[in-house]
Amino acid sequence: MTDPSPQPEHHVKPEEQSTPEVPAPAGNPGPHNDSGAPESQADSGPQADSGTLGSPVDSGTPESQGDSGTPWSQGDPSAPGSPVGSGTPGWQGAPPAPDGHWTVPGFAPVPAEDPLINPPHTGIDGWFRRIAAMFKRSWSSLLAIFAITQILPILATAGVGIVFAVALLDLPPFNGERSVDGEFDDDRFLSTLLPLLGVVLVVVLVLTVLRSAGYAAATYAATRQAGGIPVRLGEALAYGFRRCLGLFGWQVVVGLLMTAGLLACVLPGIYVYAATALVGPIFLFERGGSPIGRSFSIFNNNLGRILGRLALLLVATVAVGFAGNVFDQIGAAAADATHDVSAIVTAGAISALLGLLLELPLAMLTFSGILLTYTEQRGYEGATTATLIEELN
Repeated sequence: MTDPSPQPEHHVKPEEQSTPEVPAPAGNPGPHNDSGAPESQADSGPQADSGTLGSPVDSGTPESQGDSGTPWSQGDPSAPGSPVGSGTPGWQGAPPAPDGHWTVPGFAPVPAEDPLINPPHTGIDGWFRRIAAMFKRSWSSLLAIFAITQILPILATAGVGIVFAVALLDLPPFNGERSVDGEFDDDRFLSTLLPLLGVVLVVVLVLTVLRSAGYAAATYAATRQAGGIPVRLGEALAYGFRRCLGLFGWQVVVGLLMTAGLLACVLPGIYVYAATALVGPIFLFERGGSPIGRSFSIFNNNLGRILGRLALLLVATVAVGFAGNVFDQIGAAAADATHDVSAIVTAGAISALLGLLLELPLAMLTFSGILLTYTEQRGYEGATTATLIEELN
């Protein structure tokens, strides 16, 4: 017989309740952790579809973001307050993924050998290797573009300066002429000087716009050639002239900010110079918003990484400037040895040509360094060379 006396109830605690195991979807088997989620997704959420590079996915949980809109992960060393080595794999210090990609939280994997995107684990060495690869791949295009839009303006500016100097030497008081009463003819001096200054100002303005066109053209050529797309010189220059006025306008604003910073104190001017170094590529690749504000945001959120790259470019610029100054001193010494105007002009022309031998490779180096510094930061946002080419178009 069954004992009719009531039995004490056994209450099952919530943590003791068994949860039926959810079978893994077909074609996606894998071990499960205690939470019931696949082990590969336990830390970082759903994985991106590797078939679409640079495409954002919904991670299921909101991520903290930097001021620039970059989806920071806990393990990103550039994220404010994040310890190095923690968080999602694939950031700095982690090896590339086995399939030749590195991971960006919330985005599809980025190819580890992307020609424009430097993975975090390669550091400064990867940045240098991509500069060398850009020279090897696009040297002829960059050489032609910068020769037309950077070197020719320098020659033209030097020519205008020489004409200006010769015209001044022909005016009193430089030519020693005096009026009847023994005074210098100020009216003649001013009537000749002011038109000369106007011509010089117009020439400098036009040549600065031309340099902006060259920067945009070089960006177009180098980016597309990195994706294996052949680019004609005329095509690149046409793109450059379409974008040059907007780029020139932002560069004027940057120049005014740097001038204000230098007038306030030297250090603010240096800070503005460094913080606005990425304005050019930001204007060309991104639409909407302020390139200056975006450049400040990227710089402040990635201070060490960007400052290190800019410092290396500054060292190269100073070295070339020192060598150019030596040529200038030689030209000045040759000019001081004679009062012949033709000899002075010849010495100045030779000095300028020697300086150009150094100016052209320096322009190519600084352009490549700035472009790859910008594209490296875009890699932290899931960008690839393919998406950058799309943005240019």
